[in-house]
Amino acid sequence: MNSSIDRRAFLKAAGAGSIALGYMSAFALPAWAADKEIQSRHVKLSPGAGAGSATGEARVQLDGAVLDGSVRVRDLPSQAFGSGRFYGVWFVRTDRGDKAFLGALVEDSSIIFSAPGDGHARFAATKFTTGPHAGTPISLGAEGTNLIIVLIENNINGLTPSPVGPVPGTGVAVSGTF
Repeated sequence: MNSSIDRRAFLKAAGAGSIALGYMSAFALPAWAADKEIQSRHVKLSPGAGAGSATGEARVQLDGAVLDGSVRVRDLPSQAFGSGRFYGVWFVRTDRGDKAFLGALVEDSSIIFSAPGDGHARFAATKFTTGPHAGTPISLGAEGTNLIIVLIENNINGLTPSPVGPVPGTGVAVSGTF
């Protein structure tokens, strides 16, 4: 008799625990998911003066201080073979002037665009590489102050952007803010 009473008490306690866990999940999970959704962005990239017909998109997610994501750009113009030019991807906090190099776009397994085409890059960055707060963890600014920009660059050192062209803007392939 005692074992059946103990079993009923256990089942009641387990049932109450399950109900409580269900209620907690119903309220806690959407809050967590909403927080993750706030940190994940899809950014439309519009053409710049250096690539008038190019378009693209970036997907970025900030998880702690790791900016993780990808960039895909279509209809990029070729760069003269031997020019040393490539398409470099940057994250810029325009409100602070901080920049993080995210990598180079790749076309057919190469950063050399000897023919027009599409490029892509996957990235994960943890620190700003140049600007007033160089070396500090990456953080997002207010809406509209976060910029993903693809530059036509002369060298690939990842420390300072070096857009092509003496006229401002001529080295911009595509860009978009979020």
